[in-house]
Amino acid sequence: MKKEKVIEIGVLLGIIILAVIVVVVAGNQRKNKTKTETENKTETETQMESDSESESETETALADKESLDADELVEENFRQAGITEYEKIDLEDYESQAGIDLSEYVSYRFYYDSDGLKIEGYFSAPKDLLDGQKTSCLIYNHGGNQDYGALENIETCFYAYQLHTICIASNYRGCGSSEGEDQFGGADVDDVVRILDLCEQFSYIDKDAINMMGISRGGMMTYEVLSKDERVHKAVVISGLSDCFMSYEERSDMQTIFDSLVGGSPEEMPEEYEKRSATYWADEINIPLLIIHATGDEKVSVAQADKLTEALEQAGKTYEYITFDGNSHGEIRPEDGEKIKAFLEGQEQEEDSEKNNVK
Repeated sequence: MKKEKVIEIGVLLGIIILAVIVVVVAGNQRKNKTKTETENKTETETQMESDSESESETETALADKESLDADELVEENFRQAGITEYEKIDLEDYESQAGIDLSEYVSYRFYYDSDGLKIEGYFSAPKDLLDGQKTSCLIYNHGGNQDYGALENIETCFYAYQLHTICIASNYRGCGSSEGEDQFGGADVDDVVRILDLCEQFSYIDKDAINMMGISRGGMMTYEVLSKDERVHKAVVISGLSDCFMSYEERSDMQTIFDSLVGGSPEEMPEEYEKRSATYWADEINIPLLIIHATGDEKVSVAQADKLTEALEQAGKTYEYITFDGNSHGEIRPEDGEKIKAFLEGQEQEEDSEKNNVK
């Protein structure tokens, strides 16, 4: 009996010890779980606080940018894009000459780098488009050669006002106060491409809504950019040079200029003339075009525009072609201005077809 009692006591002690062990282990598990939950909660709270601070900083930065006035915003963007030389232009004289109110517009002359050359550029914009929101813009390519037709802020102001858009342009190398030599559609096309680069860096420009317009020689520059760069959304060409072979034959007064700037005659340098003639590579233009040309244009014949639109038609490209009676060159009639604005803003009339030749 005594032996059995000892065994019972031993069993009882074993059970008690086992129970104590279970309680201790369970307690430790609860303690570890609580510690882990506390640590996780602390990490989560810390991350949430960090995210909240980050959002607050972003909102503050945006608020600061939106609070900048138009001049400050433009100049800040110039600096961020690496443009260190710029000056604001007083619009009073042009305002009185043109008889329009430009009090709510800003205009700048600036200089930027292109292939190691200092190129002169112009910028004009309505102040209400510089409110911190992204908007479309227009890159304008002027006509002429060397200093003939050199750009001034008047052009960018005019288009900014008429089309209510941000307008940016440059004096290609060898023109105005830009460094280098005019190559009439050669490496100087890079000067326009660099404007595209700058537009993508400006905080107020929608990089998917960068449009382009060229007049006369500027039409040639526009076509060349379109053939090598797909960042342009839509393009307008007025009295555009599209076949240098034809221009050489049509304009005896331009032959010396062609020889000098291109480097020779069409017979001597056919590849260079073809490179500058969109009629030979219309299939490489992949965006909607609006082409406007006077039927009696004596500087760039309407035959060039006819030839180009035929090539565009054959290549299945999207374009609109408007011709009108007269011998003007580079003229934008009031109705053309309205058409250009609607075209760039995507407000074409439903009855207009994608490929439309309007006489």
